Amino acid sequence: MQNNKEFLDLKSFIQEFDWLPIVEILGKTRFSRRGRKREFNPINLFRAFILKSYLLVDDNTILAKRLQENKSYLEFCGLGKVPSHDTLSKFERKFSHKFIDIFNFLDEILEENGAFETDDMSFDGTDIPVPMKIKQSPHRYHFGAKSNKKKFHGFWLMILASVKQQIARRFLVGYAREGQINLAKELFNQSQIDESKNNLFIIMDGIFDFREMHEIIISVQHKIPLIGYNKRGSGIEDRSNLPTTDWHFKINPVYKNNEFVMEEFKKRTSIERVNSYSKIYTQICLIQNKIKKSQTIKKTIVENIIVFSFILEQFKLLSKTKRNQAQKSLLLYKN
Repeated sequence: MQNNKEFLDLKSFIQEFDWLPIVEILGKTRFSRRGRKREFNPINLFRAFILKSYLLVDDNTILAKRLQENKSYLEFCGLGKVPSHDTLSKFERKFSHKFIDIFNFLDEILEENGAFETDDMSFDGTDIPVPMKIKQSPHRYHFGAKSNKKKFHGFWLMILASVKQQIARRFLVGYAREGQINLAKELFNQSQIDESKNNLFIIMDGIFDFREMHEIIISVQHKIPLIGYNKRGSGIEDRSNLPTTDWHFKINPVYKNNEFVMEEFKKRTSIERVNSYSKIYTQICLIQNKIKKSQTIKKTIVENIIVFSFILEQFKLLSKTKRNQAQKSLLLYKN
């Protein structure tokens, strides 16, 4: 793994990256003068958790063991010695509320660097089921229902992703009982996610086709919602057959051009690929491993696993962007 080209590129970028803003986000940690001196800086332990996600490790004891076995991993983290699993777990508990702030900060860097130029966004939810013990009360997470009305017990992971780059730009973890609609409204009501005027659309499934959601996307996100038509309760099979006085056309004049909307809506498949990748091929798949071991899992643990898998993807994209910029500069120099 340490000789993998992707790892070497990522390691090189990590070592050259300006960590000061993230150090400031993590904040200063106070230690008693009479107590044991601090051996590990939070920023180096943060880098260890990026490595943990890259190695698809689901346990801090295993991470400490991998660091012990491989000097290149220690260099990746900027560590001089191997932290114990207790040190890693303490860091994770103490700073977990800062990790999403760092994710949002890295998203801003990518946006400023043009990574999302002329790049729309797509949104959907994916279920993270938690199996119940025979004697376990279902009230811990409660049950939720997917769009096909199939019930599950566990969490929702809501992801707003880039259409072109196909990485998460915002996400939210909630209990199954909270439902996709409530979580979607919570995510989009927080703040404007993308300020680029070249990125016009947010594409969503028909489950979110109600007036309030359209208004949130327009008024808070300042984007045009392209939401699949939900015929339930209307009695009309297709949006194009709705009367011109319908609220869809009043709120969103784009819907008057049905062919254009249908063509743009095809981009929604990008979120399906992001959901699949996130659930199967990244560290999110390790959530199920943890559940199998303990038959239960805390929401904060789920959030930490997810946020570091997404932060890893952000660093991969930043590394790729820098490499492409260097290649362009080299070509200009040759010419």
